[in-house]
Amino acid sequence: MPAKGDGLVSRHINRPFSRQLTRFILHFWPDCNPNLISIISALTGIIGSILFFMNFPFLGGLFVQISSIIDGSDGEVARANGRTSFFGGFFDSVMDRYVDVFIFVGLTFYSLRVLLITQAFLLGIITITGAYSISYTAAKVELKNNITFSRTIQGRDTRLFLIFLAGICAFFTDWAIPICLITISILTHGSVILRINQVRKNRDLD
Repeated sequence: MPAKGDGLVSRHINRPFSRQLTRFILHFWPDCNPNLISIISALTGIIGSILFFMNFPFLGGLFVQISSIIDGSDGEVARANGRTSFFGGFFDSVMDRYVDVFIFVGLTFYSLRVLLITQAFLLGIITITGAYSISYTAAKVELKNNITFSRTIQGRDTRLFLIFLAGICAFFTDWAIPICLITISILTHGSVILRINQVRKNRDLD
């Protein structure tokens, strides 16, 4: 039950787990409200952010990745029990944005272990701005049938997986977390620039 627009991480890593979770949920609760799963995913991600704030990077990264997997299950459940709706997709998207802020704030505070406060907070702001710009640019063109943005490695699934990997690498060096933020910043802002250029070229063809 893959969703349209799945990135590489969702397709090859998250979906095998989320499908099993979806089967489990539908077996014991066939009429489950998918919005409840969205809330559980959000709470799991927020717990991950708190764990980063409390200097438990491995557990923080693990909870963030679990949140990402659960986030794929809400849409699967909705499609399986016929409860897909505009509100469900809207609600899930809004919850994701709030959770992203919590997670990046947690990573920012963890980065204070190796960065000055000004450096850490500037990096956190740049990363949050990039993550939001990716979502904003996608939302702005979703009604344009002749524009399709690539979501191979630009998606939220990739960002959360990078955070999971950084949590593991933090066992060896605290620099893993700020390096992760820098990587996500480059990935998101670079993708936004490519999207702007794509839309500009598309305009020229109108």
